[in-house]
Amino acid sequence: MQEIELLVSTENGSIVTNIDGIKKHIAAGLEEYKHMVFTEETKKEAKATVADLRKLKKEVNARKIEVKNRYMAPYEEFEAQAKELMSLIDEPINYIDGQIKAFEQKRIEERKAHITEIYDGIMQEHEEVKEYLSLNRIYNSKWENATTSMKAISEEIMERVEHTEKDLAMIQSMESEFEDKGIAAYARSLELADAISIMNQYQKQKEEILRRQEEDAKRKAEIEEHREAVEEPMPVVKVEGSSKFVEPEETLFNARYDVTADAFQIVKLESTMREYGIEFRRVQ
Repeated sequence: MQEIELLVSTENGSIVTNIDGIKKHIAAGLEEYKHMVFTEETKKEAKATVADLRKLKKEVNARKIEVKNRYMAPYEEFEAQAKELMSLIDEPINYIDGQIKAFEQKRIEERKAHITEIYDGIMQEHEEVKEYLSLNRIYNSKWENATTSMKAISEEIMERVEHTEKDLAMIQSMESEFEDKGIAAYARSLELADAISIMNQYQKQKEEILRRQEEDAKRKAEIEEHREAVEEPMPVVKVEGSSKFVEPEETLFNARYDVTADAFQIVKLESTMREYGIEFRRVQ
């Protein structure tokens, strides 16, 4: 397109006024008024002076507006012409820009299709990780750039696949009873550390439950031993020339514990007490 140049010229203009003289006159009068003491006799003259000054101020403001409008008229005419010209220029800009955007969008859609093909091809050989690595989850917007090669995209996807396979293999190699919990955590974050942390937490919780069950069993055994030790011999009661044993009343003990545990552990504790026939009442 041939280069187009906008030519604009202005003429130097000036406004000739007697404002400086009026300013000096008013300034001198102001000094005079500052030292005056107004009385009843001078009040009329003072009011007349104020009226004259207000009239002068009004006239100055009116002339200011008049001069501004006169000087702004050519600018406003030029501004209207400039806006019309810019609107005209926008037409080819918008048309060309629209074509560029449509072309770019088509290029991106074609590239996305190629990326999907690459992803599907890799996942056909690595089905076990596909459920963890959906294309949307690992998609990188930089892949849409024309400067990013398809080879680089393929290598990046493959790197993610291999990394995930190694993580899953590591989780499985731990042979944890709570592997399913670890796998679920990994599926959420794709972080091996999260999976290991979850499995360790469940294992620790299980060990703690088993430890408490063992302690409960031990305490129960101690209570039984104590009860047998303090149990008195069974009294013999004669009945019609014969004798029979009278079962002694069972000795019950009252014990109070302050337990700190999570909801799951509380449920297990109460279930164990019921299993052993222990009567209990939750106080809070």
